Amino acid sequence: MRRLLSSIIILWAAAASLLAQLPDTLILNESSFLKQALEYAPAIKNAQLEVSIQNQEFLAAKGAFEPKIGGQYSVKEFDDKNYYNKQQTGVQIKTPLGIKVDGGLLINDGIFLNPESNIPSSGLAYAGIELPLGAGMFTDADRTYLKQQRLENDAASLVNTLSVNDYLLEAGEQYWDWYGSIMVLKISEEAVILANSRLNFIKRKNLIGEAADIDTLEAFINFQNRTAYYIANLIKYQKYSNYILNYIWLPNRANEALAPEVDMEYDAIFPDSILGKNFVNTHPVIRLLETDSLINQANIYLAKEYFKPQVDVAFRLQESANTLSDFNYNIASNHYVGLNVNMPLFLRKERAKAKQLIYNGEIIRNKKYEMLIKIENAQKTYYYNSIELKKSVALWKTASINYGTLLSAEQTKLTLGESSLFIVNNRELKWIDAREKYIENYVEYRKAVLGYFYSLVLLPKML
Repeated sequence: MRRLLSSIIILWAAAASLLAQLPDTLILNESSFLKQALEYAPAIKNAQLEVSIQNQEFLAAKGAFEPKIGGQYSVKEFDDKNYYNKQQTGVQIKTPLGIKVDGGLLINDGIFLNPESNIPSSGLAYAGIELPLGAGMFTDADRTYLKQQRLENDAASLVNTLSVNDYLLEAGEQYWDWYGSIMVLKISEEAVILANSRLNFIKRKNLIGEAADIDTLEAFINFQNRTAYYIANLIKYQKYSNYILNYIWLPNRANEALAPEVDMEYDAIFPDSILGKNFVNTHPVIRLLETDSLINQANIYLAKEYFKPQVDVAFRLQESANTLSDFNYNIASNHYVGLNVNMPLFLRKERAKAKQLIYNGEIIRNKKYEMLIKIENAQKTYYYNSIELKKSVALWKTASINYGTLLSAEQTKLTLGESSLFIVNNRELKWIDAREKYIENYVEYRKAVLGYFYSLVLLPKML
């Protein structure tokens, strides 16, 4: 038994050294811990990069309205004959109003040139305009896509805020689990010390005949239980100590020990959003759904635009290239006019697409209504949980002090021979349980406070 006792004491002493604070310990309170995560965590940086990617998508959408310079060249020769030689160079511009403008130069020659391609030997200069008078007059695919990407830009910022909010909650909860494991480990460490001291006291009394052998065995079993309790909490402490390293991203950090800094008298201050629901109505999830609604509405406008017939009119002025400097264009005789008219008879595709989008709009509205209720209920739940847990923390703090007083008094009575080992152990169990519940409730209280700010996506603003 002595050998087993010595082994347990050695194990406990070695494990207890893990809690020893080194001179170069890095002290982190909740705020400083979350700030360093917000500033340096790769997940946070990736969330911001997603915003940058969306910004580039918006720039790409603008490319549909960039001026385009191009040219075409074709030549045909056969049996030592030059059938034709055709060149066309020019610039095309599609404006955000849906109007297309182009201009350029045509040079055609050849003995077998199509008669309609015959132009002055100096070339034919042209400038023209094309505009839709039916479908596509008020919007088209390119303009709708540009509008969508502009809205998606705003949405990307909202998604980034939600991602940061999620990460900070995850990190904050890990911080409090880590802190709780440290405090409970300290409680179990004290319990082992008390149990060991009591075992030595009973052994001394047994040697002089004032305690029965069975009391020595009971004291030893209690010491074993406290040691097992300590080892179980040591495993939790090691687990959470490793987990917390997943959220430490300070640059140039040495291998310092980490330690939390906590104000046990912390009293949360909540924004008054129970009565005024501003935070709920401006929640990023709600704003994302509103953005989805705007995008869906833009698609409805586009679908309904094609209920109209497609009527595209093109008009082009053209003149011999060698007379350009005279600006003497004869609009009546030197021009090109084109007209394109097209319309499906029953518009099945267009009507079906519009109807789908209308249904989708109803889905978005239903989601928004549902999310408003969920967010408000989540916020209220975290708020009231925080209030009640704060009361519970105060109760268990008082209880742990009172149980500690009872244990101390019972230990004194045992020393004087006026109490039994069973009663002392029972007092000690209640004292340990009360202290552990005090820490557990405090950790849950701080998590509930985090949850409140998380439910309103205020965690990034807290820092």
